[in-house]
Amino acid sequence: MSAHTAKQILQQDPTKSLYINGEWQAGVNTVANINPSDITDTIGEFAQASGDQVKDAIAAARHAQPKWEATPLEKKQSILQAIGDEMIARCDELGTLLSLEEGKPFAEGRGEIYRAGQFFHYYAAEVLRQIGDNAASVRPGVKVEVTREAVGVVAIISPWNFPTATAVWKIAPALAFGNTVIWKPANLTPASAVALAEIIHRQGMPEGTFNLLLGGGSSVGDALINSTDIDAVSFTGSVPTGRKVAAATAPNFIRCQLEMGSKNALVIADDADLQVAIDAAVLVRLAVRDKNVPLLHDSS
Repeated sequence: MSAHTAKQILQQDPTKSLYINGEWQAGVNTVANINPSDITDTIGEFAQASGDQVKDAIAAARHAQPKWEATPLEKKQSILQAIGDEMIARCDELGTLLSLEEGKPFAEGRGEIYRAGQFFHYYAAEVLRQIGDNAASVRPGVKVEVTREAVGVVAIISPWNFPTATAVWKIAPALAFGNTVIWKPANLTPASAVALAEIIHRQGMPEGTFNLLLGGGSSVGDALINSTDIDAVSFTGSVPTGRKVAAATAPNFIRCQLEMGSKNALVIADDADLQVAIDAAVLVRLAVRDKNVPLLHDSS
């Protein structure tokens, strides 16, 4: 069932699901994407990137970055808007695919896709609101002007619990402000990543602006964070892995953004409605396949 559904939704052959420099490629091998609600059901065999393909993606992103940054603002805005439009229009089928491989209920999968589409809409609008600053100088006849430039090539490493939303929180703003992207999603949820990459591919961005690398953290992830040819890394995942990311990027002065071990903290004050607190705790404890975990604190 899942394999049939994936074939209906994805246009790309999963065995050629790496997206590098505007082209779909096969990898060194494939890894089975298993439906967690039925482990006898394989959604597809998805390509795994080699070390050379990581280097190719980085080189492609580096080459494309000046072109993308120089793309007129209205063109950038229309591209991000179109990505969001398609995600929202297809949220039922894309939500089905996400739910099949991630394991969350369909309503949550659909909602995640819809919300991610709205993120693209938000940053499409932000493209047109890029504002600098002016200040007076202590020197006569001199004005101070502050403008903002793209960071450059951004590596994005995202988790499996919100495979589309968390990635889009990073991808959309990176693209909006002229950066090029190399995205390594969690290996547990490759189909959703390929579906998003297909949508981005159809927008006609300069080749290399967006790249998708599937593979393990110890191979693809390590190659990305240890590269001296990227300018920034944005990572969401565990604390131990986040420490490795920080340790790898620091010697190369690579900008590093870490979100680690998120736990939806819940503080219960003395005057709180206890039933409301209990309902909130149960909701975040049981939602998203037990990946929303509250920390309870009674201040009494």
